[in-house]
Amino acid sequence: MKFWFGFEVPYAKLAFGRVVLFGLLALDALIQLRHAPRYGSGFNVAQLPFLDTLGPGRVGYGLGQLLLAYVFVWIACGVATRWLVPIGATVYAWLYFGSQLDSYQHHYLIAMILVLACFVPWQRQAFATPVKTWALRLILVELAIVYLWAAISKLDAHWLDGLALSTQIHGPLRSLIDATIGMKAVAILVPLTELALAFVWLRPAWRVLAPLGIAFHLGIVWSGLEIGLFAWLMIGLYAFVIPDGVYLWIGKRLPQLSWPVPGVIAYVGSLVAALVLAIVCRFPGALAVVIVASVISIGTLILGGRRATLVALPHLLAIVLWVVVDRGSTITRDYYKFWAGTSRRLKDPRALEAARGYAEVASDDASARYAYGKALLDQDNPAGLDELHASEQLDTKRARAYISEARWLAAKGRQLEALAAARAGVAADPDDTEAHSLLTTLSK
Repeated sequence: MKFWFGFEVPYAKLAFGRVVLFGLLALDALIQLRHAPRYGSGFNVAQLPFLDTLGPGRVGYGLGQLLLAYVFVWIACGVATRWLVPIGATVYAWLYFGSQLDSYQHHYLIAMILVLACFVPWQRQAFATPVKTWALRLILVELAIVYLWAAISKLDAHWLDGLALSTQIHGPLRSLIDATIGMKAVAILVPLTELALAFVWLRPAWRVLAPLGIAFHLGIVWSGLEIGLFAWLMIGLYAFVIPDGVYLWIGKRLPQLSWPVPGVIAYVGSLVAALVLAIVCRFPGALAVVIVASVISIGTLILGGRRATLVALPHLLAIVLWVVVDRGSTITRDYYKFWAGTSRRLKDPRALEAARGYAEVASDDASARYAYGKALLDQDNPAGLDELHASEQLDTKRARAYISEARWLAAKGRQLEALAAARAGVAADPDDTEAHSLLTTLSK
């Protein structure tokens, strides 16, 4: 029993690990937003049978990930963790187990870690305060099991000869390996490293395993393997493996910071700023989530007194993160791109709305303008011609927009205009057989 209930770490470790882990999870939730349109494809088989009818659709998945990103920022700031960690764990589990469209196994691991995180005492204390936490011990044991099974699964000739690994590593790291120890040696070292990391639960081994594990996962990041933020999340979990003495040493040299209680004016200012940022944010449903969160926040202030204004900073930080990720990445563009493609294939009544959104967030993208133009013409709206013309100007070497334009014009009996568009398509891409075939047909 002492192994579990006698396990303790300084609060500084819990605080630092909380910020790193839940900050990364907030970012990961926003990255997953681009996959929301897949959940509106009409195919949904839950990973747990009773969730077949409860699994998320496109809207539910998108709002769920936005909510997770928002909640995880609050948890990272140490606000209302007793309530928010269980809420985050529940929403995360629903999104993951509600559909087999998500095949990443690390989401299964994170779901289990979040369940255990509900029992970790994240509440603020003095940095050097020792905190007993059986749940953190169990999280480390879970990591050990992952490493152990990963090593066992690689004890196979197809892995140990280096051929499987050679198909996954490219770029500078591949060149370095080929010039030094070779791929076969690395293929052997990987399971050996994982076997060593299977002792991550053992406190005396932390001095060796913390740098080894961080270096191992940084190597995975360097390899360029497409596994989302999994490698970074694993690195984040090593905040709980770094020896306690490191945190105690740093804690003695840092001033003990207290969380200031903002005044009502600052609190209202943060709500207004967050609302303005939500209007700027292009994530679908962002404004609705912020309005609901603001109403709840104001209600909490009325019922809970001035200390409820502590939520001002995490509330604003969460929305700032949304905007930074939205404007600094292609996630919103990908969302509408996938939605437009999926809705067009399924002949969804909202196909035009999806295509319009794609064109709005990617007005400089020929494919976006082409998709919107096609959707408008499918509705027999001649405004689609303007979108096709924009696509033609953005991509002068493709014939697809000219072909769609020519076909629509021909269907309307505008033969001369259709013929001119077909000729322009052939001129844009002389190798396009479809453009040549259409020109021949219209020339008869």
